[in-house]
Amino acid sequence: MPPSSGKGGGETVRALPIAVTIVLGVVLLGFLVFPGGVRAHEQETSVDWEVAYANIRVPSAPIYAHYATQTLPLTGSGTPTTAIMGSQGYPTISLNTGEFLVIRWTFNYVAVNAVRGDLFWITRLGLDFATIGRYVTCTLPAPEPPTADCTGTNAWIGSSSFLLVPGARYDVTLVLRSIQPTFRHLHVGVSVQNVGNIPAAPGPVGVTGNPPIPVLYGAFTDATGPVVEPLQGLTIAGSPFQGTFLLLTPWSWAVGGFVAQVLMGLVFIGIMFWYGRWEQRKGARG
Repeated sequence: MPPSSGKGGGETVRALPIAVTIVLGVVLLGFLVFPGGVRAHEQETSVDWEVAYANIRVPSAPIYAHYATQTLPLTGSGTPTTAIMGSQGYPTISLNTGEFLVIRWTFNYVAVNAVRGDLFWITRLGLDFATIGRYVTCTLPAPEPPTADCTGTNAWIGSSSFLLVPGARYDVTLVLRSIQPTFRHLHVGVSVQNVGNIPAAPGPVGVTGNPPIPVLYGAFTDATGPVVEPLQGLTIAGSPFQGTFLLLTPWSWAVGGFVAQVLMGLVFIGIMFWYGRWEQRKGARG
C-alpha cells in the first residue's frame, strides 16, 4: 500500500466549516424568503384534543375588535372581525403599531375537578403584541347561585390565574396592543392546570373519544409603523412607570454586557490558538 500523503484529513477538516456555512446560509435564506410568521398556523398537532375537549369547549368563534387609537380608555365597539377560517382563508386585520385589539370569546369548563386557569395569546414570534388587560366573567349553570369562586362581571385578573369551576361558563376578554410592524397569525386560548395550553377551536365532531384535529380559530394581523413600547404614551393610575417604561429599547447595561461577552470569547479563542501553536512548536523541537 502506498504511503498516505497526509492531506486527506486536513482537506476534510477544512471542508467542514465550508459545508456548515453553506447549510446555515440556506437556512437563513429560507427564513427570509418564507418567513414562518406569514404561514397560517391552522392546526395544533401537539395538543391531545381528546383531553382538551374533556376540559374546555368553545361554543363560538372569538371576536377580534380593532380600535384605531393609541390612547386609553377605549370607547365604542371598535371594528369587529370573527376569527374563523372562511372560503378565502383566515381574515386579515390591518392596523398601525400602537393600536389595540380587544378579543372576546366564551368557553365552558366541562371537567369535574376545580383547577387554576389562565388566558393566553400566541403568534409565531411571540413579541408582536403587549397584553394591556385581561378580564373574566364567570357564570354557573342555573339554578346554582354565584359563589365566591365564580362571581363578578368583567373582573380584572391582572397577571394572575383564576379558578376554573366545573360546569361554569367563562366570558373572557384580552386587550392587546400591537408593538411590532409584522404580519402574523394570532390565536387565543386557555391554559389549564395539569393539562396544558388549549387553543380556541370548534367543538369535537366525529366519533366520540377520537376527535379529529380541528382547524383553530384565529386571524392574520398586518401591522405597519415603527416599533412601539407597550406603555408608550399611556397614563396608568398609581404606576411609577407611566409611559416611560422601556421594554424593547436596548438597555445600556445589556448592550455593554453583550459586547463584553463577545470580547471575552474572542480573547479566549486567541489564547487557545496561541496555546495550540505553542504545543506544535514544542512537539517539533522534541
